[in-house]
Amino acid sequence: MNGLDFDVVVVGASAAGLRAAALAARSGMQVAVFERKADPAFPARSWIVTSQIEAVLSARADGVVVHRTGVMEMFAGRACEAVRLDPPDLVLERSRLIPLLRREAEAAGVEVHPDAAVEGVRFTSGSIHVSLAEAGAGRLGRKLRTRHLIGADGVRSLVARRLGAGAQQAVPVLQAKVELPDDHDPDVTRVWFHRDRSRFFYWLIPDSKTTGVAGLVAEQPGQAGRLLDEFLGEHGLRPLEYQGAMIPLHRPGRRIAWHLDGSRVLLVGDAAAHVKVTTVGGVVSGLWGAEAAARSLIRGTSYGKELRAVQRELYLHDLIRWLLDRFDQCDYEGLLALLNPRLRAYLRRQNRDTIAMSPFPALLAQPRLLRLVVKALLFPRREPVGLIVGAREPAVAAGD
Repeated sequence: MNGLDFDVVVVGASAAGLRAAALAARSGMQVAVFERKADPAFPARSWIVTSQIEAVLSARADGVVVHRTGVMEMFAGRACEAVRLDPPDLVLERSRLIPLLRREAEAAGVEVHPDAAVEGVRFTSGSIHVSLAEAGAGRLGRKLRTRHLIGADGVRSLVARRLGAGAQQAVPVLQAKVELPDDHDPDVTRVWFHRDRSRFFYWLIPDSKTTGVAGLVAEQPGQAGRLLDEFLGEHGLRPLEYQGAMIPLHRPGRRIAWHLDGSRVLLVGDAAAHVKVTTVGGVVSGLWGAEAAARSLIRGTSYGKELRAVQRELYLHDLIRWLLDRFDQCDYEGLLALLNPRLRAYLRRQNRDTIAMSPFPALLAQPRLLRLVVKALLFPRREPVGLIVGAREPAVAAGD
């Protein structure tokens, strides 16, 4: 490798980092993953994702899927509407997904080094110098050279900071494991819109026939615990354990790729904020971004070109979120009231990871949606909505 230690170094054993590493290794590249945590399996956390995850994980998805929910029931004030999903949403367990992706990466020949923190990144002609601190192994200040570097080290990405990427905007997500009420159908996920509490939403997602996770996306870390406890009390739910994180919000135009003399640094996953800002979900889009990064390095193509499909999806979610942030509570109630049979049929088939493939049929199915859009444009909600710049931990944190 012309004096290089590796063709590709991945910083962070996240889902996106391990996926990119495995694909690069399968193409014949020498790949290593360095993870600052001593145990890169990560704590438990339940994620709800669309069926698109099955295309990424193929038959292996059954090993990480703990539950399926086929109905999305939505509440806003006095309005309540439900949409049947075909295929159903899948509930994943992160503590199963990360080990699966690690096994696949190691089977492809990837070296995974836990307890190895990256301290510095420096471009030189034809290579990238990476400085490591491996406290657990008793080695400090180790240096290595690689052709390419992938930053998969989360919302507080050191790689992004070292390369001068813009600051992340992040919001706290906090959820509690709970026992489902006796009358709750485990096939139903419930979502509540409380515009006076958060511009996002609350949820109760079954992760088995008897348990689920209840949570919210809050505006400020200091609010999350109080708002969740209030919500749990209102619905008679008792927390068994908490799961939480700061989640980055996608920002168009933020730099996520650097190139010099044939060497490249690419950001993936939360480090790249490959997150849908409507739902603050980034599992599927993060894995798609990882695949785009691997293809870019394998083919020698631009990262932007390989990311086009993912970016189209994320940009559309950016636009939808901008409109939703201009909604008041009455607008959300009006939105649910517009769910006619044709719009329900569209939402049943079109999931939230494939909106960009056919965005206009929704307006054809319910033309009155355009009135809500015009109202949001001309008469937006007056109260300011704040974003979090940087990333402080919520009351209970569970990973990147």
